[in-house]
Amino acid sequence: WVAPGDILVGSLVLDKDKEGVTSMDVLYVAPPKPKKEDSEKEKSDSEEKPDSLEDVVFKAKLDHMAKLRAKNATLYQEHATELKKERPSSVPLLSELLSFALESPVPSTELSEEKWRAKEVELVYNAMQNTNDGPINATTLAQYFGLNEPDKDELEADDEAKKLNKEMKEQRKLLRKTLLSRAALAGDIANKDLSAEAGLSEAVTELKKWVSAACLENDKEKVKLAIILARHARICQRKKATAVSILLKAKKDLSGKDLKQVDEELIKVYGLFDGMGHVGDNLKEGILAHFPVLKRGV
Repeated sequence: WVAPGDILVGSLVLDKDKEGVTSMDVLYVAPPKPKKEDSEKEKSDSEEKPDSLEDVVFKAKLDHMAKLRAKNATLYQEHATELKKERPSSVPLLSELLSFALESPVPSTELSEEKWRAKEVELVYNAMQNTNDGPINATTLAQYFGLNEPDKDELEADDEAKKLNKEMKEQRKLLRKTLLSRAALAGDIANKDLSAEAGLSEAVTELKKWVSAACLENDKEKVKLAIILARHARICQRKKATAVSILLKAKKDLSGKDLKQVDEELIKVYGLFDGMGHVGDNLKEGILAHFPVLKRGV
């Protein structure tokens, strides 16, 4: 019998039998009814399915494998082979294998760190393709993100759409990280051996399809992208001025200690121009000023 917005009027009396008692008028505004969508959201959150026993066990195996990354490469590879047989399309597994390729100690038998890491990243890149039983179909991924993403409310109301959206974003993130690492390593190799420019050109062509500065998460990744594109312009396209332009824009837009790499790349490019040696010398002095080398006392 009370509707939202109604005002209830009354009085409150305490100890009315005692002398000097006082009374106080009371006003109460009836609140609106709870929103239905809030209760539906709470219901949706409470009904989320817990991970299956198989999922929990697989995650535990993956966590254990990650701990072996820097300690025991042989045992790590044994676990990796087992888990790839179990779930070849697992995005978390492929992400871990990419971390191994980029961070694990290089075998003592390898002569070139860049070439070894490039080979390992290429293995992950190939393994993630759906043609090799991996999770990523580049065409399907492109088609999905070529459309407007569903609204948040639509995702909350549709568990299947929510699950698909999460999976697609995980796949895109893995693909972008792999392509960025792949191109960076190709750039490192070509920077030392100009005959390897074809590998850099191919890697950058694939990179540009999926990665731009706007989609990267932090300045460290954006610095890496700038150096990749500058090396591609200098080595593959023979455009030194373009390389300088890319690097100077990175210095202007980005921040952090990784900008030292941009300065070092600029020094190399300036060295290719006649009469620009003094600019490179000034940059070297700037690097020493901003990133001093501390000597330990004996």
